[in-house]
Amino acid sequence: MKKMQDTASPGHFVCRRMLILKTFLVILLWSTCLVSGYRGHAQERTTVTVNMTDVTLNEVITELKKQTKYDFFYNSELVKSKGRVSVRARNLDLREVLEQVLTPVGLEYAIQQDLITIRERRVQQEVAKIEMITVSGKVTDKDGNPVVGATVVIHGTTQGVATDVDGKYSLMTRPDDVLTISFIGYKTEVVPVKENKHLNVILSPASEDLEEVTVVAFGQQKKESVVSAITTVRPMDLKSSNSDLTSSFAGKIAGMVGWQTGGLPAALTEDEMNTKFYIRGITSFQTGANVDPLILLDGVESSKLDLARIAPEDIETFSVMKDASATAMYGARGANGVILVTTKKGQEGSVYATARYETVFSMPTKRIDVVDPVDYMKMYNRALLTRDPLATPKYSVERINRTRSGKYPSWVYPANDWYKILFKNYNVNHHAGLNIRGGSKVIQYYASVNYNRDQGMLKTDKLNDFDCNITNNQTAFRVNLTIDLKAGIKLLINSSTTIDKYHGPLTSVNQAYELAFNASPVDFAPLYPGDENYGWPHLRFGTTEANQENPYMMIQKGYLERTRYSTTNRAEYIHNLSGLVKGLELRGSVAVSQAGYYTTGFTTNPFKYSLLNYDFETGKHRLQDLSPFGASYALSIDPTAKASTTETRVTYEARALHTAAWKEHQTSLTGVFQAQDYTFTPVSNVLTGMPQRNMMFSMRGTYGFKDRYFVEASFGYNASERFAKSNRWGLFPAGGLAYVISSEPFMNGTAHWLNFLKLRVSYGKVGNDGVIKVPRFLFLQTMGTLTNVLNPEPGSGSTIYRIVQGYANPNLKWEVAEQVNFGLETKLFKGIVEFNLDAYQEIRHNIIGYRASVPAHAGIALPQLDNMGKARSRGIDFSGKIQHAFNKDLWVILNGTLTYNKVVYKEIEEAMNKPAWQSMVGKEISQKIGYISDGLFQDQAEIENAPVQAGSPQPGDIRYRDLNNDGKIDVNDVTYIGFPETPRVTYGFSGFVNYRNFEFSFAFQGSGKRSFFMDPSELSPFVDDHAMLTAIYEDHWSEDNMSRKPFWPRLSTQNLIEHSPEEDWYNKNATEVRKSTYFMRECRFLRCTSLELAYNMPKKLMERWGLQNMKFFVRANNPFLISNFKLWDVELGEDAFNYPIQKTYTVGLNFSF
Repeated sequence: MKKMQDTASPGHFVCRRMLILKTFLVILLWSTCLVSGYRGHAQERTTVTVNMTDVTLNEVITELKKQTKYDFFYNSELVKSKGRVSVRARNLDLREVLEQVLTPVGLEYAIQQDLITIRERRVQQEVAKIEMITVSGKVTDKDGNPVVGATVVIHGTTQGVATDVDGKYSLMTRPDDVLTISFIGYKTEVVPVKENKHLNVILSPASEDLEEVTVVAFGQQKKESVVSAITTVRPMDLKSSNSDLTSSFAGKIAGMVGWQTGGLPAALTEDEMNTKFYIRGITSFQTGANVDPLILLDGVESSKLDLARIAPEDIETFSVMKDASATAMYGARGANGVILVTTKKGQEGSVYATARYETVFSMPTKRIDVVDPVDYMKMYNRALLTRDPLATPKYSVERINRTRSGKYPSWVYPANDWYKILFKNYNVNHHAGLNIRGGSKVIQYYASVNYNRDQGMLKTDKLNDFDCNITNNQTAFRVNLTIDLKAGIKLLINSSTTIDKYHGPLTSVNQAYELAFNASPVDFAPLYPGDENYGWPHLRFGTTEANQENPYMMIQKGYLERTRYSTTNRAEYIHNLSGLVKGLELRGSVAVSQAGYYTTGFTTNPFKYSLLNYDFETGKHRLQDLSPFGASYALSIDPTAKASTTETRVTYEARALHTAAWKEHQTSLTGVFQAQDYTFTPVSNVLTGMPQRNMMFSMRGTYGFKDRYFVEASFGYNASERFAKSNRWGLFPAGGLAYVISSEPFMNGTAHWLNFLKLRVSYGKVGNDGVIKVPRFLFLQTMGTLTNVLNPEPGSGSTIYRIVQGYANPNLKWEVAEQVNFGLETKLFKGIVEFNLDAYQEIRHNIIGYRASVPAHAGIALPQLDNMGKARSRGIDFSGKIQHAFNKDLWVILNGTLTYNKVVYKEIEEAMNKPAWQSMVGKEISQKIGYISDGLFQDQAEIENAPVQAGSPQPGDIRYRDLNNDGKIDVNDVTYIGFPETPRVTYGFSGFVNYRNFEFSFAFQGSGKRSFFMDPSELSPFVDDHAMLTAIYEDHWSEDNMSRKPFWPRLSTQNLIEHSPEEDWYNKNATEVRKSTYFMRECRFLRCTSLELAYNMPKKLMERWGLQNMKFFVRANNPFLISNFKLWDVELGEDAFNYPIQKTYTVGLNFSF
């Protein structure tokens, strides 16, 4: 009984705290409601305390501005002319104070939202005599284009008009009125009439403010005050014709290390995703450790799949937080960096809608090139004879000639090009979207719906009753509401749902290209026509008596129906308590997210046949039935392809924010209390079925002086259920400094060319508890059972034994990332040139891994988890931009990024008797070990004089280097080889050119200092019906090509690892994976990721059609690749047979109304 209590304790320790949290939230909401009711009148009637004697009106207004949320608009000369005043008020309503101050000096005011307008008072008699004037003008954007539907309102009233199709307006006003001009997506302008009868107004895009405000953890800061390493990306820079947003990350985001792994049209699980991406590399080296960044969508923790499914059109801001100062407030969840995405919100004003449609033609960037069936048979015979000259050729000259002739039915002498048989040349996809934005003073809304229909490359046989190609229909809905309950109180509601409906072949699509490579092109036909016995309508799949695998049958035999949904709902209550404490704001939120995945497989039991004989005179043939028992073309449920999973996450959050400013000082203080509850199904045992809970308290304080000196300190205080009680809580502090040098008076002389220069430095520690998924509780021993064990007691039969599956370690500590970052930000030549540069170092302490070097005589049967290592990551992030407008018709933007990252072992527990060249310390984490190849043996004499190596090498086989000079090749000759398998260098550059109505953009992405290895056991021709690569056909060792290092060694019908066992990388008897330099290549390339040409329709035509804008565009994604590796798309690396990376050509239309 005691043991059961110990087992349950990890869940219960958080239960008590969860009760405390829930109680806290209830009290918070109750007190907030109480304050709302008690202070409701105070919120509507802002109170101030002023005690000023013999001061100017300007001084009074400045003081009122500090105590309230209002901005003031007035003529400073008019106010100055009113002389000096005195005012005394204690907790008096702002309106009464304004009346007290302004009325005696002949002034009046008007309040609209957060703006107070002050103007000269007119007596009633004079007002009656004032002649109204008609003010007219035109509202345009910065490029001179008319803004249609802009609202022009007399400030302080509801009187106003909307601009017409030419952007023009006309409005009756008083000479001293003030106009407010607004339109969604633009900054609101306030313009005094001043008796002018013609006023033209230029609106600036609201997006210009985004670069001046940076999204930080749990808030926003002015860009100049940010001390952390944060990269902000324009959402539209991530747009492509790929349904996966993450495919655009590499080369676009400084500090992001990423690459593509395939081109699957629909990924419903994270394992199927076509990309890998990490922030500043990988520093945890334990297999299965969590190395992914924290992803927050509108403040809610989300999966990589959810991030991949966001449409760029829905994104307001996209930020990547890279150092400890930026991520400390997220505690353990932020140890690997944070990706923070906020979606668009509603805005007060007219309804604004945009729609888009794209037709996408998709095809592989590179196809694997194999020899034709005739050359396949010739080379098979040659490979057989080159190893055994006395062997009998498998394929006769007659067989080869008849196959080449084409005079006989293709199923009599098969010549299968499996890639043509299985795959289409291209497919057509369709993408569409619609979003609406608008709102009133009380409620603002943003809503969108996006639909993607993506298809695969597989063909479906015309006799099949079902489609075998991939079709994924993805639909996403999003609604964001901002509700102004009353002055100072808001309610934010975010709701989004994504549904994927997938139909595809029963066989994994990732295996389809491997199936095509691993099938004989000549031994059987994909399908046979019916004979006298088996002529009834059905699919007759070809095979042989050896039951060789027919890839066409594998694709056509059944299909999968899969569904994935993801829904996130969040409600946030915001209460501005400046009436109690100036600058105080409280927030409370609850978020519920759930994802589910369901799959059902439908299969037939295919009919298989071989060709028994063929009568060349009559043309008749007979088939041999090789079908399994119970063969049937009727569909049935495949029990092995049925699965169902769900996961639910509930997040509670309470946040307090206080800001203050006086004279040249600014401060802010943020406190956050957060708790999470996570459950999933199915569960394998009681421990995994218990809800996973996480609790965190974090704070951040900032101080700024003279808008050029900034200091910030923060911490995260986390509890994790994974560690024993003594190590459960972790405190992780961080801090940073920033210095805006360009604001110093002594820099005035450089202001004409150096507009902005800031230095920053940060340091901090971040904890990580997501070190390994199983076991869940690292301080508890896990047990299992061993069944059907013979009991040694005579006559007892079999029994069941309890066995240890994992040892407990109550001394395990948090994995801690200690980070330091130095940053430089600058703008030159009035903003034409801008660049950011960061240099960083991270040392990850207490890395958790399995102690595999414990000797057997210690009595430990299984490796134990322990804090056993330390790693160091160093790198540079660079981003730059050049932008210039040559005239109103021509302007250009150029962007570039460079990311360099190197991660090495600093400390690690390893065997003491290793050779020096095998020591892990100082080596890169993802760098592989293996044998160094010295080319190929050229003759028998060389073999006899070389160190002894495994197998029976012949001339043309691989020769390895004897590093320890002991005369033999063994494990002691293994060393670290090549670059790491994660790219050390990632870079990209892009550009945008606008000329009149035309737009042209381009983007390139490259990578280098990354090694990959071609697996010889998978590429060996002929063995297990492998195809023969054209590269092997053209460049292999032979007596006519005695090159030291051709593409392929001496041919053989056996696997290459039979002649060179050192190339058996994944030998199940080996304790580690050992590769070799012979098949090592560098993944170095430059890829054009995007080319786009667009045309904006003329404004006059848009006015005639009643639209605001319409744009036609053509786009190419991944159109070409520059690389010295030609066999397959080099970015696939070792995964040559994965679903290929796609290049796409798109025709699209965007329009707004």
